Amino acid sequence: MTSSDPGSTVKIGLPNVDADSAVGRHLRVLHDGGGSGMESPTARPDPALPPITWLLTEASSHTSTRTLIRDLSALLTDRGLPLTRVTCFVRTLHPQTSGSSVVWLRDRPDPRSLRILRGMEDTPAFQASPMPLIFEGAAAIRRRLDLPEQELDFPVLADLRDMGATDYVAMPLAFSDGMINFMTWATDRPGGFSTEELTVLWDLLPALALRIEVIEQRDLTRQLLEVYLGRQTGRRVLAGAIARGETAAMRAAVWYSDIKDFTVLSDKLPRQDIIDLLNSYFEAAVQAVEERGGEILKFLGDGMLAIFPAEGPVDREADRAACAAAIGAARDTVQLVRALNRRRLKQDKPVVDFGIALHIGEVGYGNIGGLERLDFTVIGPAVNLASRIEGLTRNLGVRVLASAEFASAADETLTAMGRHPVKGLERPVEVFAPSDLL
Repeated sequence: MTSSDPGSTVKIGLPNVDADSAVGRHLRVLHDGGGSGMESPTARPDPALPPITWLLTEASSHTSTRTLIRDLSALLTDRGLPLTRVTCFVRTLHPQTSGSSVVWLRDRPDPRSLRILRGMEDTPAFQASPMPLIFEGAAAIRRRLDLPEQELDFPVLADLRDMGATDYVAMPLAFSDGMINFMTWATDRPGGFSTEELTVLWDLLPALALRIEVIEQRDLTRQLLEVYLGRQTGRRVLAGAIARGETAAMRAAVWYSDIKDFTVLSDKLPRQDIIDLLNSYFEAAVQAVEERGGEILKFLGDGMLAIFPAEGPVDREADRAACAAAIGAARDTVQLVRALNRRRLKQDKPVVDFGIALHIGEVGYGNIGGLERLDFTVIGPAVNLASRIEGLTRNLGVRVLASAEFASAADETLTAMGRHPVKGLERPVEVFAPSDLL
């Protein structure tokens, strides 16, 4: 749960869970309903349109499953279906999440959207829900909640009955690749759903699955590009910036960092321990850079290359803002890794030391590589200098070093650390360090 909704209760076909429970820690609210943030047109569908016809025609304007479920639920209720609650769970291929869920309620028609983080499928609450049965091939699950003899074999059923629901149906939502997803429908009408109403819901599943699959594949493409390329770079690729050799000049603060004595650590530690160390360190560094508006371009073994674009006119103000973001991210990284090292010491694990180099200048930003394998990155003397300065952090015993150009542009006074020779340059380079990080 996000901090903006700390005390809420979530129902997605699971028992009630709150933010501090084992299940709640595997949920993240993407959209909480209401207000702005509509991803698609908000005009209510024409109730004269059969739901299948709407899904195959007008629903093509939708770009999110959340708004699709919103408008489909509105259309079905306008056509007389006594829906009180609708949920849609879609599994996804993503490094951090196992799926996403949309929850529509009649008295809250702008649905809630939730991201399900990996690991929730192993929780007892998930295993006690109807989801595993649907995923394993059950054609459908129906429970009449208004019949005293009905066994409430899933905890969520007692929750729904307490809400006044009289009938609950779970149906599989099959994608073209064989992936089974999940729809649930609930009503509070006495007597539950009629046979005709259940037929309507069942018959629209193929068209609904087709529409959701298109939406989810587009969204998955965007998410994976952002995860592996970065937000700004992923958007550029989706926008068509894919031609080899196509680059743009950009002024940016350049960040280059790596772990000190990583080769020694690699020789001493088992492979999984090295992977865990890298992931822990990169999690801290990536968080610091992205929260300050930086763009992670690549990981190079134990190294990381990032930029902070100097957006707007080429002037001192743009440079100052980019430098402030970069040096702020460096300070954040130092603090986060200090906390990480305290945890590692308690676990009797080796600590992480690192160096960060900061420079500002013009870079070439775009596609570089072979005919069938491209890399979207930055190149140029500014990048080379940043990588060379990073090597000086070991010699000078500091974690953060900046170039003279960066120190001149920054909106703070940095401590001069002298002139030092670097590989590839004839003249020594002058470097500076934040005084609070010495």
